[in-house]
Amino acid sequence: MMLVRDMMQTYPAVIGRRATIEEARRVMLDNRQSRLVVMEEGRIIGIVTDSDLFKAEHPEASVETVMSPNVVQVLESQVIREAGRMLLENDIDGLPVVNHEGQLVGLLTSRDILRGYQRDDDRVRLTIESSAIYLVMTRSREYEHYWLEKIQGYGYRAAITQVGASPEKLAVKLRESTIAAAIARGVISEEAREKIGVSNAVRDAYMQLALINPGLGGGFKVSCVRGEGRVSVAIFGRFGHALADGPEQLSVGYSTI
Repeated sequence: MMLVRDMMQTYPAVIGRRATIEEARRVMLDNRQSRLVVMEEGRIIGIVTDSDLFKAEHPEASVETVMSPNVVQVLESQVIREAGRMLLENDIDGLPVVNHEGQLVGLLTSRDILRGYQRDDDRVRLTIESSAIYLVMTRSREYEHYWLEKIQGYGYRAAITQVGASPEKLAVKLRESTIAAAIARGVISEEAREKIGVSNAVRDAYMQLALINPGLGGGFKVSCVRGEGRVSVAIFGRFGHALADGPEQLSVGYSTI
């Protein structure tokens, strides 16, 4: 079973709380990382992300004015899937990794976790849920085609689409676009029973996101994967409003079909 220590970044970028926003930006660029661990006397006291630094109005202000002080940590000996649950439950995108003495030994992001899922699943048959996750988190057309072919090789049928909508229309748009894409790619037929199966999976995934982000619209990718008697839908993207975009979030739903 894949452990956190197997997938973590072993040299996390760190900074002190009295460093300026401008200094933090330079450290982030130099290390090509999107988050910094804030340390004081060998202890983790905060996390600062590229989004935090981007929103900061005064580059001479200290890091402690924008950092998140409530830091969720993960043990290097925990399994990747446990770390994934921690990210979803806390609505965050990265975890400082510590040993049993509480010392910082690494950093684990959602991308690292995705690679861990993939390496785990390469040893066994992909499930429809993991297939939907891999497909929906692709960042390019080429990678989409790669996963569509890989999923088809397992005997599944898959479709992917994109949705952007206001809060009032988001749930309906997610359902309609996913059903349309699934029909277009032969994942389901026009039969009402099969449409209802996809609709239920979309509702399952959407409700997980709506609990955290009530009343917000946004932009999302949606994947739909069908196996024997079941269909899984994954939603990946950002909720947002006129002032700011939220972090990227992922949810998965499934239904019998």
